[in-house]
Amino acid sequence: MSLMIHIALVSGVLAAVGVGGASLDRPPYDLKTEQGPDAETGGWFINLGITGARVKILEERPTEFEVAYVFADTPAAGVLEVGDRIVGVGARRFKTPHKFGYGVDKFGYEGPMMDFAEGLERCQQLGGTGKLRLRIIRGDRSKNVILDVGKKYGKYSKTYPWKCAKTDLVLEETLTYLADRQREDGTWHSRPHLNAFAALSLLASKNEEYKTHTEKAARAFAAATNDVIDYGGLDCWKYTLYGIYLAEYYLATKEEWVLEELREINRWLLKAQMENGGWGHRPANRPGGNGYGGINILTMQAKMAWGLMKRCGIKVDEERYRAAHDFADRGTNDIGYVWYKDGGRENPKYADMGRTGAAALAHGISMDEPGYRDFALRSARCIGTHPDTFSDTHGSPILGMGWTALGAAVDPDSFRRLMDENRWWFALAQCPDGTFYYQLNRDNNPQDYTAAPRLSATAATALVLSMRDRGLEMMNLADEKR
Repeated sequence: MSLMIHIALVSGVLAAVGVGGASLDRPPYDLKTEQGPDAETGGWFINLGITGARVKILEERPTEFEVAYVFADTPAAGVLEVGDRIVGVGARRFKTPHKFGYGVDKFGYEGPMMDFAEGLERCQQLGGTGKLRLRIIRGDRSKNVILDVGKKYGKYSKTYPWKCAKTDLVLEETLTYLADRQREDGTWHSRPHLNAFAALSLLASKNEEYKTHTEKAARAFAAATNDVIDYGGLDCWKYTLYGIYLAEYYLATKEEWVLEELREINRWLLKAQMENGGWGHRPANRPGGNGYGGINILTMQAKMAWGLMKRCGIKVDEERYRAAHDFADRGTNDIGYVWYKDGGRENPKYADMGRTGAAALAHGISMDEPGYRDFALRSARCIGTHPDTFSDTHGSPILGMGWTALGAAVDPDSFRRLMDENRWWFALAQCPDGTFYYQLNRDNNPQDYTAAPRLSATAATALVLSMRDRGLEMMNLADEKR
């Protein structure tokens, strides 16, 4: 197998497929990764923020954690033991049970995860002690223990990522990590969405310190794309994501060499688009078929790339551009939720929001065109109305989190509701070393965990919190209320 085909196969399975495919009734705690410090834990467990503890929630005990692993030299080391049952934080016992499974009645993380995150932040806030008191059961004994988590990070402000000292520190650490992890060839991984999110995060910071890194990424993405269709891989992921980055890079730097690279990708997207206006895992007209056919997540990434190219001054085929909208419109219901394919307009329900965020962005980039403003705002407000699916996108929750947050920001009130609802994720996913960890979620596709549990979550976190700087074109589609 050639390297490019291998990369395409590995990366292309990221599709945010429909609601029926994701059901996590039994969390796969026994799944392992071979990457980084998480390889030593022996399973895909829940991270308890900067404590250094990893835990499980069991169906027979949904109002408590069971300690599964403790990292050395962390606040939990020497205090918690494997098998301990954490039944409360501070003076409060956990009362609300965790919900297992996938669906409208399962979304949200009320229960031990939200309660623990709130207690962890509370003890670090101004006036806090930096000491996290836990109620645990060890064997047949109940006892209180204290974790010294310190006050380095503090608490996310009510307006985070704006006017927030914790956000500032988290971004300093995550962007440094991403810069240090960039490979000599300008990429970070074989998975295009991780490359794109890492590069977009550094670009969004507008920090001159990362100028070399963002240019190396642009050169790498340009070298990996052309206008020739290769039917052997799942290249629509690479071309749409790299097209988005290169357009944002040009808009930020005005480096003329990028324009011809974008024209190449423009030609490639035209060849890869299907007759129904959509894009699938593989380009159109592939011998033997495309697989899933056209899907909305890729169609909206292609429309995003085209919309940004238009802002770069590149001529885009307007009929084909509108066809991409029509494809998404056929899969979007009255509340603005975007389904998997180009059907489902009559289905009034909702599920995970990655596609919906991508659609809000793709249309928000072209808000001045007829009908696009209403479409963008309707999808953004759908996220704000149902912000509890943030970490549960099927296929790649990392991809979904990025597009969900940036798409919600088309409507400032919706972005605020999303961030408020999901403070727990940012508190619990952070590790003691300042990186972020790909939390176990309700999706049954663990590729981002097995491939890169720290890189994937750190890149997504940096991208979302980089809304602070609004350094990308796609981050300036609404007047943010700060």
